[in-house]
Amino acid sequence: MPTVTQLCIPMTTTPVAALLAAAGVARWFADALRDITGDGGDVRIANAGHSIIVSTARVVSREQLRQVPYRDPTMRWIQTDKTGSPPADLPVLDYEAEKRHNSDYYQELERYRKLKINVKTLPSDERNALEQKAPRPYWPVAVKINQMSALNAYNKAVEAWAACRPIYPELIDLIWTLFSGKPGAIEQAQEAWVQLAKTHGLEHKALLSATQVVNPEQGKGANRAKADALTIGGRESFWLLEYFKFAGLFDAALPRTVQSKKDRKTYIVIPSAEGIELHWHDTIFKQFQQQFWAGTAIKMDIQAALRYTDAMLAQWEGAMLSSGRQRKPSDLIQGFAVVAYKDLGSAFAVMNVSTINLPDWIAAPEEVSAIQHWRDEVDQHQRIIGALEEKFSEEEHLLRHYRDFLSSRDPNLTAFFAFTTGYASHVMSKMSKRQPVRRFTINTLEVIIMANDNRREKPLAPILETQGFRNIATAIRRSTVIPQYQKTKGDTPYDVRYGLADDLRRKARNNAEFMRALSEFMQQYNQENKRIFAREKRPVRADITTGDITDIVNLIDEYDAPTVANLLIAYGYARDPKTPDAVHEESDAATSEPELTSEEPTAETHENQPF
Repeated sequence: MPTVTQLCIPMTTTPVAALLAAAGVARWFADALRDITGDGGDVRIANAGHSIIVSTARVVSREQLRQVPYRDPTMRWIQTDKTGSPPADLPVLDYEAEKRHNSDYYQELERYRKLKINVKTLPSDERNALEQKAPRPYWPVAVKINQMSALNAYNKAVEAWAACRPIYPELIDLIWTLFSGKPGAIEQAQEAWVQLAKTHGLEHKALLSATQVVNPEQGKGANRAKADALTIGGRESFWLLEYFKFAGLFDAALPRTVQSKKDRKTYIVIPSAEGIELHWHDTIFKQFQQQFWAGTAIKMDIQAALRYTDAMLAQWEGAMLSSGRQRKPSDLIQGFAVVAYKDLGSAFAVMNVSTINLPDWIAAPEEVSAIQHWRDEVDQHQRIIGALEEKFSEEEHLLRHYRDFLSSRDPNLTAFFAFTTGYASHVMSKMSKRQPVRRFTINTLEVIIMANDNRREKPLAPILETQGFRNIATAIRRSTVIPQYQKTKGDTPYDVRYGLADDLRRKARNNAEFMRALSEFMQQYNQENKRIFAREKRPVRADITTGDITDIVNLIDEYDAPTVANLLIAYGYARDPKTPDAVHEESDAATSEPELTSEEPTAETHENQPF
């Protein structure tokens, strides 16, 4: 006898489509469980690779589901100026009324701006009243459906569901068959629908247009799996499957425009293999919707992963109580499927479907007091990424490296070290222009490196624990970021070694070349110490010793030059408050690091566009 009840949404419907359909099915299943048991709180969505599984630990039979009362469609029929009046007895979303509601909100924001009033400083009651006027969470999805010419298929799916009111138990049978996970389940459900519709005098056509709003990987007719004809007509799919995909858009997808462009992106939650409880997903997703606004293309992908992680941590205590065991965020949600749409003027074309993963270095908080620590770690990444701008080529490359780092989950951290090496030059450039810039702390670097150590063929922990490595990394810091900061605030007795990171990176292609470049730096560093000591008559910074050199040579022999170089650069340009130069480090942190970019809602960020 089964200990769980599950519905299976196969990936043959394409991954993004399966994710959307699973979200729609999970909402329907939770509502049905509520009717049967009084609550629907234990529905779980998990990624089995070949399919998405919606399950509950309770044993629920098809006969029990057949007894539940009919429920209206989970989404509303969308009425625009072009659709005319909706069918009777259907929940309706008045598109034009929503646009007027949104327009009033932005006029109110504009009024505050003209008065030079920051809405964040408003009294709580006034700010709450303003937030009540903001665009509703479902608005971006409604805009996307209308904008991408999917309104007809969407409304027909809603109508088809509503038409099944008199035969709802038979519709349950179709759902049970459709998501049974058995071979040919979709075809069987389609055939059953045709017979059912004929028997009860319903529209018996089983297929609807498979729009790219919910089937982005699916091309036109010329892209059929079996190329028995060359046509450019649209694809079709079983209406009930399309219904659940549209329903899933409202529960697990977040459409956003690309800032300063008319291109679009949609982020769809990908559950992990272990899965996530639906009621907790609802709580996190609601907070994520409120915090995640439009941005530039690459940065928006990164911020989606970081901000969703922060939203999870903010709700972590309740989540652990509900799950009964400790798990880290990436154990629950893998990340997002990201669909990029290109504006072609009269239409939008799917340009790319990719994934962005949640950071896997965030561990499971073992107690409530650890939650803030991990939120601070995420916040540090958000602030560094938030200050980078894609309009500058150098910074765009940095953002691409960081996004690759999240997406790849490479234990060797190749993309991350490409980011830290490039970011070292960026830090020096910003500081030399007296512009604010934020640096990673050494603790943050260690969190990322150690989180991946058990997946590496050769762990990096021994390098980080070697005293010679730490001393040379400190010497790099005292020759670059620290004297550069001192120079911007007055004067420094030390030379600022511009281009050191780039030089070490280039020479790291060969062990001998790298050792020569590093030896040249170490020699100049010690000579400069002696020269300053002779002038100042007091010790000011520690020399690099022969023991340090021996340590670094041994590390290069045991690992390789690129590995040691990447770590030296990352640590050398990071911030370490524990060094003897802590006073400079702390001052640097207080005056040279920008705050997180302030975001205020705009018509663009909330998809308030006149489609």
